[in-house]
Amino acid sequence: MSTPTLAPIIRSAKSVCSLSPSALRTHLIAGPSRATPLHLPDLISDWPALKTWSLSDHMKAVRDGVGENKSVEVELGKKGRGYLHKEWQRVWMPFGLFLDAFILNLVPSSSPSEELPTAYLAQSDILDSSPNLLEAIPVLPHFYEGKEKSLYRRTMWIGPKGSFTPFHKDPYHGIYSQIVGKKTFHILPPGAVPHLDISSLPRHTNTSQIPLPVSRIYSSPSSPTSTTSTSPPVGPTTSTSNTLDDLSDLPHAIVQTWRTKLDAAFDMPGACQVTLEAGESVLVPEGWWHAAEGVDGSGVGVNAWFR
Repeated sequence: MSTPTLAPIIRSAKSVCSLSPSALRTHLIAGPSRATPLHLPDLISDWPALKTWSLSDHMKAVRDGVGENKSVEVELGKKGRGYLHKEWQRVWMPFGLFLDAFILNLVPSSSPSEELPTAYLAQSDILDSSPNLLEAIPVLPHFYEGKEKSLYRRTMWIGPKGSFTPFHKDPYHGIYSQIVGKKTFHILPPGAVPHLDISSLPRHTNTSQIPLPVSRIYSSPSSPTSTTSTSPPVGPTTSTSNTLDDLSDLPHAIVQTWRTKLDAAFDMPGACQVTLEAGESVLVPEGWWHAAEGVDGSGVGVNAWFR
């Protein structure tokens, strides 16, 4: 199934080919409120991982690099929910089992797939203990072009279709690169706070309480586009096979409330979205709010935070 396209009001991030380290430095000097997100379609075009990491061989290169029985921490929760959801938890399991059961669907289950939880290896530090993987995703000079010229952390993300990270902001610049599959990012400027219902939990004051992916909010049958609205429609224009069952844990009509908030947020200058294909990257400047959704199957990505 093809990825739903978003209405024009959700603008695409500016795309810059062949971005040099010096050009990135110039862009970032504008500061967190003026340095805008960028779609970087060829930044990692020479990374070996693009040729050696593959779902078709059951992720052999990654398995060998990490270790089949290496214990990894995985986010486990209800499909289509983020880490603020009440059912969300972190569990440890062997890396090979995680891939077979949740990414490659090689482990039979007596339960329907829609009833199974989503497992997501999110912002994992397994790269630190897997030096063989680093050869396939070498450090870019761009990661040292922030004001402090410092690379803070590199992490790996492996998730199934529908894996979801809610809107949040980071205190560092970030470059996320897709290696396998596709992922959509929705990005909002620092001033979008009034539209995002920020959590009051001490650990998550950088996270929005909007619990659903943007695509789900705009495809929900409980939030139809009003023909009398003065705002243009936002979100996928195609129908969805989802039913209201996956919204049963949410307050009635709350989806429409979130849609109204997001309509206003996406109307702000700088608000944008980008869908990354394998081999493409996105720059998220420090302080910008962003959410991410895995689309069209399982995906693997790597990000770098730097200052």
